[in-house]
This record gives sequence, C-alpha cells and structure tokens, in this order.
Amino acid sequence: MAQTRQFFDPAKLPVVYHPGETLDEKLQEMGMGVKEFATRVSKPEKTVIAVLKGKSSITPDMAVAFEMVTKIPAHMWLRHQKRYDEFLARRKRAKSL
Repeated sequence: MAQTRQFFDPAKLPVVYHPGETLDEKLQEMGMGVKEFATRVSKPEKTVIAVLKGKSSITPDMAVAFEMVTKIPAHMWLRHQKRYDEFLARRKRAKSL
C-alpha cells in the first residue's frame, strides 16, 4: 500500500475563529448595536445575530455590505470566512483519520 504524505500535523492546527467574533469586536469598537448594524447593512437582525454567534457564514453580498459600515474591506471578511471554513474541514478530516 502506498504511503500518503501528510502536509500538516492535525495536532498543530492553528485555531481559527469565526468572523462573527471579529464583527462583534468591531461593533463594540464602533459603539453600534445589532439592530442598528442590521438596518445599515439591509440584512435581517436574525441573520446578523446568526453571524455573530458563528451559526451563519458571511456571503460575498454580506461582505460588501459589512465593508460599507465597518470600513473593513469585503475581501478581508471573505478571506476570514474561507480560513474558518478550511479550519473546520481540516479538523473534521483529522478526527475521521
């Protein structure tokens, strides 16, 4: 049987946090509540709450809307979401090995 090369050590996976945590910090920094933020980004309050709780992903549309209010570029929100999704996939794979 051929050996498979392992490109990363599952035990050394860096912890990556959901971008909702960054959003929460930014809202606190801006002194803005969830309701006001949801209104400004034209998203339902429950959607923003789901992102803040890490239960929903940031979509490209959301990233652009978030950029307009937070001044954090949309590509940063999307990159953060992508890193988080990859982290979850790697952790899931490591657990199944």
